[in-house]
Amino acid sequence: MFSFIKQCGFTLIELLIVMVIVGILGVTSVAYINAGVNIYSQGVERQEAVAQARFMLTRLAKELRHATPNSLRLQCEGGCTFDQCLEFIPFQSATHYTDYLPTSAPFNVTAVDFELNNLAQPTIGNWATVYPLHHSDLYDVANNKRLQVTGFVSSTTSELDQWQFSQAFMQESSSKRIYLLAEPVSFCVEGNALYRYQDYGFNVNQLNAVQLQASSGVKRDLLALHISNNLVSNEFFNLDDAALTRNSVLNIHAIMTFNDSEAMMFNHEVHIPNVP
Repeated sequence: MFSFIKQCGFTLIELLIVMVIVGILGVTSVAYINAGVNIYSQGVERQEAVAQARFMLTRLAKELRHATPNSLRLQCEGGCTFDQCLEFIPFQSATHYTDYLPTSAPFNVTAVDFELNNLAQPTIGNWATVYPLHHSDLYDVANNKRLQVTGFVSSTTSELDQWQFSQAFMQESSSKRIYLLAEPVSFCVEGNALYRYQDYGFNVNQLNAVQLQASSGVKRDLLALHISNNLVSNEFFNLDDAALTRNSVLNIHAIMTFNDSEAMMFNHEVHIPNVP
């Protein structure tokens, strides 16, 4: 008696068809996953560019609120090349002096005590300014509108302090205001990045980014990337001239590029009080 065993299997054609179908499904799945990954990565880069722009504009506006009147100056206007720098002098605090400024020695100025407003008092070596009308009044010490404090006496019995200087200020302030200055600060657009510089001191002529980097003791901090301004035709900073009847206006025009093809433009105005 014979028994027959039925054998089952796949033909070569069936195997080839299955392999083709599996290959098509694999390629489709990979393409679908890659599309999802690309969309996600583009979204992340877009959010990063927006976040950097928001941080950058907020930081600039916040610091410029403490800019000494008429201290802003630009390294280049009307067509920059490799970089563009905005420089200003922050003030630590401000107060009012009571009498007319002395024109002969001793050069002592009586001013309202900083402690009334919980502000730090000046120390010997600090810089002070009275009635700066142009940025040269602040950066060029020869104009006698930025003088170094040589002595300070804080009264314990009255609300007035004594400031001491080695020479007279050039001009009276119509509002009798005196500013205690901090060190200058520069924001420089270099390539696709924005950097902040400090601790390089006062200079009559404004320094560019290369000169700032070469300065001794300078501190350089990265603030933003993805900047794609063509500085020759689209300057990052634009400064309107100040007048005694209105504030000066700093226009920030930032072009942020991401995903190698997308770009966003941000226009922001910062109003700088200019009446000293």
